[in-house]
Amino acid sequence: MLLGLDLGTTNIKALIVDLDGKVVAQGSKPVSLRHTDDGGIEQDIEEIWQATLQSIKSAAKQIDFARVRAVGISSQGGAIQVRDPSGRCIGPVISWMDNRGGPFDKQLQKNVGEEWLIAHLGHGLCAMANGQVLRLQQNDPALLKPPNVLGFVGDTIVQRLCGVAAHDHSSLSIASLYNPSLQQADHDLLEKLHLNAKQLPELLNARQPAGELKAEVAQETNLPAGIPVGPAVHDQYAAALGCGAIQTGDVMFGAGTAWVLLAVADHLPAPVTLSAWVCDHVVPQRWGQLLSLVVGGSAFKWTLDITGLADESGENIDNLIESVPPGSDGLRLWPFQDAIGGQNRPSAGRFYGIKLSHGRGHFLRATLEGLCFELARQLNWLESGGCPVTRLIMCGGAARSRSTTQIAADVAARPVICPQQSEISAFGAAILARAMLENNASLQELFRSMCGPAREIKPGPAASIYSSMVQEYIEAIEAAVSE
Repeated sequence: MLLGLDLGTTNIKALIVDLDGKVVAQGSKPVSLRHTDDGGIEQDIEEIWQATLQSIKSAAKQIDFARVRAVGISSQGGAIQVRDPSGRCIGPVISWMDNRGGPFDKQLQKNVGEEWLIAHLGHGLCAMANGQVLRLQQNDPALLKPPNVLGFVGDTIVQRLCGVAAHDHSSLSIASLYNPSLQQADHDLLEKLHLNAKQLPELLNARQPAGELKAEVAQETNLPAGIPVGPAVHDQYAAALGCGAIQTGDVMFGAGTAWVLLAVADHLPAPVTLSAWVCDHVVPQRWGQLLSLVVGGSAFKWTLDITGLADESGENIDNLIESVPPGSDGLRLWPFQDAIGGQNRPSAGRFYGIKLSHGRGHFLRATLEGLCFELARQLNWLESGGCPVTRLIMCGGAARSRSTTQIAADVAARPVICPQQSEISAFGAAILARAMLENNASLQELFRSMCGPAREIKPGPAASIYSSMVQEYIEAIEAAVSE
């Protein structure tokens, strides 16, 4: 059996699967976010570590853990944890959602320019670790001086499990420190950040063991001592493997709190927009292009809240949405948050076309349609940028909704494939755990042997109705951006 750990932003999950991909046990434990007085968002690595142990022990109550043979790690990306040479953590985790580095990011971006960033990082914006490092150095010049280490949540937990702080290319990429052309940390950027490569976690292939499970961890969790532990992999790339977005033309559509696209190519592509991240896929000879719709499930939850439907069952919500015709009788949504202008988006979201005849179902359906119109716009970016979209593979909470998946298929005018497994990042980590044991098997082969059946939703009659609406939406958004 295999253990896949998903070190999420708000939940730590442990998934035990057998070699056929069947889930035989699982555990989870929430972790908290702390909002600081100066607008920061932080976490406590000790809370994350204890939640990791508790999620493992919760799963251990369901099966005989002596049969677990390897541990794979999926992790939130870009969450900074500074450490000293002994591995002792210094200060709090700085969340990837923390905006205090923003002014420093803007200045660095102004200094080097977008073309320099694209050439060095496969990403046109300063983000994640860049500004935070400069902010920390200004506030405490000694904090990031050698031999202290700029670590992240994933490699910190890997170090506690096996004694070696290690992560893969996708983790370093989402931290905005990785050069995909060179397949290593970008030394020119590190110089501008007053860092050196020795201050970063060990960079390993995603299927290469970081080390063996420590005896004291084995004793506490009932896992076998000495089993291989993998490096931390960015959760979106673990999810891409877990859902099967591994061939050229596959696009993973992560439909959770934020909606995310990860397009797979057989060459290193240029980012189709400044905010896209280009990086090596965990599958050899594949590359990924990661885009975020910024909102997604969060926008739909907001609509549920304001319509008083937050406590309704999924079945009732689906029925209500399906009672409204495609196009929501003229009600439209631009699905954007405030203060995100400058990234090919208008600065705020809005409903328009509101009539007295519109009810709660109209607002729900219009929200999903607006999100899917933006999905279609970004799929167009990919295709225009030379990244074909052959298959749309949907995972996340919204993939369980009958109405959402059908609207997505109709608006995108493509079949939508929904894998059976719900904890897709942890499942991808479990596949990587098996890959450490079976060196001669490709990741594609391992996925096919473990994936199980998937549900396919084909475009229906509404696809032809949505075609003109999508074009109207794209033209309106592009006009707003150009003003």
